[in-house]
Amino acid sequence: MIKRLVKLIIAIVFHGFKKIMALFRESPMPGTCVVLMYHGVTPAQSKPFVRQMEKLLKLTTPVATDAIRDLEDGKRYAAVTFDDGFASTIDTVMPVLNQKAIPATFFIPTAYLGKEATWISDDQKRMRVGHVLTAAQLKKLSEYGLAAIGSHGINHLRLTEMNDAEANKEIAVSKKIIEDITGKEALTHSFPFGSYDKRHVTMARKAGYSRVFTIDPKVSFGTQEEFVTGRVEVDPGDWSLEFTLKLIGSYRWHPYAVALKKRLFNMLP
Repeated sequence: MIKRLVKLIIAIVFHGFKKIMALFRESPMPGTCVVLMYHGVTPAQSKPFVRQMEKLLKLTTPVATDAIRDLEDGKRYAAVTFDDGFASTIDTVMPVLNQKAIPATFFIPTAYLGKEATWISDDQKRMRVGHVLTAAQLKKLSEYGLAAIGSHGINHLRLTEMNDAEANKEIAVSKKIIEDITGKEALTHSFPFGSYDKRHVTMARKAGYSRVFTIDPKVSFGTQEEFVTGRVEVDPGDWSLEFTLKLIGSYRWHPYAVALKKRLFNMLP
């Protein structure tokens, strides 16, 4: 709780600093886009999720992750993604997304289709989110015009703990499995646990992805050539102000703080 409050306070200060800087600019601020990353959204969280999507529509323009255009100066954009492909999550969020015409990308770990998420060690949490959607449900999901399907690997493993052959299989074969099920090209990949390095980015390029996603909370789609894209983790349980600041990019200070912390730690004797 304390750590969460500290992050919120820093985000408030960062937002205030941005507002002050904007006053001294002669031209509008460049357009920005934040990619939101959800995991499980249970039926009990439906109402707060609806409120978050209403806020997204009020404060930003929603965009699809595989159809990014040039960002207009002075405008805020947001993209919505869901990792893990829990069936209960999709049943909860798709009616809301369809009603509000918000596109979303779902990242699926293909070996877990129709199975429990055994990578979640907390038994209660694993039971709460339920199983990953089945192949038939994945096919049906892909037929929604607002839903794009991306890869989340085969076995939901940390790529940095695997050899190159195993990692390449996770990246490339999962793409083919999704395409065989949906009949559509899988253009995006989300690294499980945010675990990757330069080798895995190269593998993803060679596999034919147009973009890969991390868990680094930074503003995205700065250029058309961007391949590695950061995301901000959100949850229906986020406080209203907390979600708002995440949505408008005021948590993008965090990667710099982490890098500074590592640098200071390495300087210690």
